[in-house]
Amino acid sequence: MNINATLLAQAVVMIVFVAICWKYVYPPILSMMKEREKRISDGLEAAKKADDSLEEAKLAFDKELNQAKAEAAEILEKANARASQIVTDASSKAEIEAEKIITSATKTVENETNKAKEELKKQMSKIIIDTTQKILDDEISEEKHNDILKKAAEEL
Repeated sequence: MNINATLLAQAVVMIVFVAICWKYVYPPILSMMKEREKRISDGLEAAKKADDSLEEAKLAFDKELNQAKAEAAEILEKANARASQIVTDASSKAEIEAEKIITSATKTVENETNKAKEELKKQMSKIIIDTTQKILDDEISEEKHNDILKKAAEEL
């Protein structure tokens, strides 16, 4: 065989091989590569959208969190104000009740003092009358006794 014929046969086989590959092998490989490239670009776009969505969600979360904190602070402030109001009201009621108790106790003490004074006056009068009776050996009647008490009370 001649080198030229072999070379020529190899060139023809090579051209036929390239033509067959070009017609039947490369198109499916290229389509698979394009499809894979498309899937990769779609995946990248989806990842970018997911990142954007995540960023938006983070911003919305931060906004909601700040709003919730503000509402919690407002509720806490209202609760503190209400607690302060309750304490003030209770203190006022306690002071009013204490004043009533003190006034009542003062009146009771005055009444008891007046009763004790009256009782002492009666006992003193009785002692004086008894002593006077013993001294005078004369019995004083109840009417005389009452008259003496009235006069003594008027003089005081």
